[in-house]
Order: sequence, then C-alpha cells, then structure tokens
Amino acid sequence: MEYIQIGFTKKTHGVSGELKIAIDEVFEDLFLSAERVFIEVKGNKMPFFIENIRGGGELIVHFEDITNKDQALLIQSKGVFLPSSEVPASLEIADDSLEYSHLEGFSIIDKEAGVVGIIEEVLDMPQQEMALIVFKNREILIPLNDALILKIDKKQKTVHVELPDGLLDL
Repeated sequence: MEYIQIGFTKKTHGVSGELKIAIDEVFEDLFLSAERVFIEVKGNKMPFFIENIRGGGELIVHFEDITNKDQALLIQSKGVFLPSSEVPASLEIADDSLEYSHLEGFSIIDKEAGVVGIIEEVLDMPQQEMALIVFKNREILIPLNDALILKIDKKQKTVHVELPDGLLDL
C-alpha cells in the first residue's frame, strides 16, 4: 500500500497519552475527518484510531489504546500518513514549500556537542530556513543550509551538522 505523509507527531501533552500534532495545512480537513491515521513505528506504518482532537492553534490528539505518557512517547516525533487512495488527487503540496520542512521531527546532532535536540519546526526567515529546537530548556534557532549540514540520515531521522562556535550559547 502507498502512503502520503500528511504531517508528524510532536511532543506529548499531559499524562493521559495525548500528543501535539502538526498537519500540513493542505491536508488539515482530511485529517480532521479521518477515523484513523498511520504512524511509522519501527519501519512499519501502523494504524492509530483517533479518539479525540482538540486545540485551537495547535492540534492535540488522543488515540485509542494510548492511555499514558509512556505509550505516547513511543510515537512522538513520527510521520503521520494516510493511504494515497484516501487522498484526493486535487490535494497537492504547494510549490512554495520549504526546502527543509521534511526535517521536522528529526534530531540535530552536532559534530562537537553531540545530540542538540529535535527540530520542532522549520521556519522561513528572510535570509534562510531555520530549525527551531529546544536546547537546555530554551528555544534556539539553527540555520539550515548546505554549509552547516554534514549529512541527513532519513532512516535514523537525524541531521548531522557542524555548528559555528558559540551558537548554542546564545
């Protein structure tokens, strides 16, 4: 079966197994009407049935059979998919999509500092795209460009970078 990625899970929310979730705007209506989505777990796309969706700006989802934070952590920062047969051909991703937006949910690993954090969001800034991550309990922006990125490992969901000295101290 072919799948189309419509978004990704973000952080857990609370202790009852809820997750924050980011859905590409073009797929939002489709997601809100779906009974279930597929999430990639250990290389396999597994069905997760939606029990409840809430939230104004940021979607918070509770899946059936996910009853606590530990279970939700297992599907945190994972791609959210729908079978391509359920996605109308008229829904196309806009041509102006960001070059690095597919890296949301990936871990950034610096050559010197090691694991820095998970890319929460890719932002379009006037000069370049920036990765928003939480590092030592504060949000920081890391430039995303070919000069800093050493390697992108899609299978391991990691971005290996060589950050300028002092960037993590700002």
